[in-house]
Amino acid sequence: MTMPATGTAGRGLALGAWGAAQATAAGLSIAIGGGLRDSVNQLAVSGSLGEALNSPATGYSVVYHIEILLLFFTLVALGPLVRIHSTISRGEAGKIGLADLPT
Repeated sequence: MTMPATGTAGRGLALGAWGAAQATAAGLSIAIGGGLRDSVNQLAVSGSLGEALNSPATGYSVVYHIEILLLFFTLVALGPLVRIHSTISRGEAGKIGLADLPT
């Protein structure tokens, strides 16, 4: 929101582009998740995945497990971005205190 507004295309255009990207990502993720759930569910109910997975909940379980895996990948990717560097002032024994947090 601190982008300088010059000319006719200012903050509103950037905000609209962000909203369009969010809506597209949400739509694609819902479509992919639904298609994957339906495909796995069809295999599970037909018995192709074995007796243990012969349940209508198998499709949901697969989608949720993939989502958890993607969240772990996100945490791994974020790790280097939030690493504390030695240039930041630290409290006693290298610990970060309440005064070191941004306000």
